[in-house]
Amino acid sequence: MTQRQLVRAALSCLALGLLLGGLAEWKFGLPEAPREARYTPITFDPGVATMPAISPDGKLVAYASDRAGGHNLDLYVQQLRGGDPVRLTWTEENESDPSFSSDGTAIAYHWSKDGGGIYLIPSLGGTPRLLAPGGHNPRFSPQGNLVAYWTGTRDGLAEGQAKTFVVSIAGGERREIRPDFSAVQRPVWSPDGRRLIVWGVAPGEGPPADRADFWVTGLERDRAESTGLVGPVTRAGGRLAAIEDMSWTDQGLVFSMRVGWVRSVYRCRMTAAGKARGDLERLAGGTATADFPAVSPDGQMVFASGGERFDVWGLPLDGNRGKALGPRYRISDSTAPAEYPTVSPDGRMVLYATPRNGTSQVWMKDLAKGEESVIAPGPNASVPVWVNGGKLVAFVQKLGKRSDEYLLELSTGETRKVYQGGFFWDVNPAGTVALAQASDSNQSDILAVDLKTGRTSAILRAVPEVSLIQAKFSPDAAWIVFLANTGPGSAQIHAAREKGFSEIPRGEWTAVTDGRSKVDQPRFSPDGKLIYFTQDADGSRGIRAIRFDPRTGETLGDSFRVFDSDEARLTLFGVSPLSQGIGIAKDKLVMLLAERNSNLWTTVIEP
Repeated sequence: MTQRQLVRAALSCLALGLLLGGLAEWKFGLPEAPREARYTPITFDPGVATMPAISPDGKLVAYASDRAGGHNLDLYVQQLRGGDPVRLTWTEENESDPSFSSDGTAIAYHWSKDGGGIYLIPSLGGTPRLLAPGGHNPRFSPQGNLVAYWTGTRDGLAEGQAKTFVVSIAGGERREIRPDFSAVQRPVWSPDGRRLIVWGVAPGEGPPADRADFWVTGLERDRAESTGLVGPVTRAGGRLAAIEDMSWTDQGLVFSMRVGWVRSVYRCRMTAAGKARGDLERLAGGTATADFPAVSPDGQMVFASGGERFDVWGLPLDGNRGKALGPRYRISDSTAPAEYPTVSPDGRMVLYATPRNGTSQVWMKDLAKGEESVIAPGPNASVPVWVNGGKLVAFVQKLGKRSDEYLLELSTGETRKVYQGGFFWDVNPAGTVALAQASDSNQSDILAVDLKTGRTSAILRAVPEVSLIQAKFSPDAAWIVFLANTGPGSAQIHAAREKGFSEIPRGEWTAVTDGRSKVDQPRFSPDGKLIYFTQDADGSRGIRAIRFDPRTGETLGDSFRVFDSDEARLTLFGVSPLSQGIGIAKDKLVMLLAERNSNLWTTVIEP
């Protein structure tokens, strides 16, 4: 071998060595791949086990369950690593939202008795003690001497609808957090106990929803600053208003959030000052619902996970008296969610929308025969409305940002477009005039639409920050009942005498409810002498009715209970107001109920 060949071979060996060394350095210098999360079930209930709290040492788990009979939630505590649960409460009301003290010896929780409140109980059982009347979502401070909670209306954004307080477990005066804000709720402590993150409406001009954010604040009147969650949440496809069940530890801010059909558990890493850092990381969820995460200081996480479905249910009812005549019964039976149920005037047929075949369609069920069929195949057909005594059906079809209304002749199957750029709330019994809303997001007026000529006129005009929705005719079309939606946590039902295509002045509106609570879905009874509606109160939703005089347009007396869905497994409250619907016939009520089962799981969060 020549000298040139020897040099070339040596250089080749050197180059190969450098390459292999570089590859080794590159390979072994890479950060270690994250370990796959392992999930272990803790409970095995056929119903609901939910809202867990984990003790600071990671050894105990407290939670709410309906295992004692399926009607209400009681509190239980058990060892995280196994062992028999100990029942802490034995009441007919719901106990929920437990929170451990720093030494693990006491639990703060919400009890729905007498309007609800925050109570304290020894973690292994004992006599409960009232700490804060009217309080929700208690959270012990890391030091264990304070409890943060809030009062008011959930999701309330208007002035005074929600307030947050901190109180000593020894008693004494409570301290309001951010009294300068219009509304403050859902507080969670920082790991060092010096700050809180709250959902609140900051002072300022403009709609409350535009000023709502998650804020980090001290306990005194120092400056509140945005957490900056809006960026990471938006990039993950979510909304700030969809965040629930927060827990702030050294591992980050952990919470549940619904994206699309499923609620999952996410983490956002935070700075010590409470600022979001980086994108969201999904910790649990996927095809099953995951929510109510609780995290110990060392990263042990417990959460609830299970299934959820939304079906149409019926209730035997004397529709003109508002009196239930029997137990509820299932009408639709599918894991695809149902929406917007309504019943024909004769009570024989039920309409609802569902994406059972991959796109939203309108289905009709004959209650006597038990037969179902698709009457509006879509795509994106929904919000069905009975017309002309059940001979026709109106429905909306949304393509892109545009919504158009169609009219279907049931006897022939013929469909024709009757309104462009909006949808119908109702059609008068004669089938000649519809109450409509334009699909423009800035349009909140109620419109009258002539189904023969297409003429449109605004008959109920909204005011800034108050949208008008859910407009329905009385059976004789002499009255219109509708909802003034004043915010996420409140609304007011009004009635007004019909005036054709002329605008009905606000001075001629009659208040049906007082506007202090969240009401929805106003509907007339078949004889027009009752107005039904849903009402939310302390984490539950029921159906109520109030007597109405069609001669004067005045309500008579107080509203009364028609149906309460206070079971943990089957509720009205679990249904989104955007999907709900109720229908009233002479012999029945139809509604949408959320059906859920869940159990507790545990995993470890990587730092």
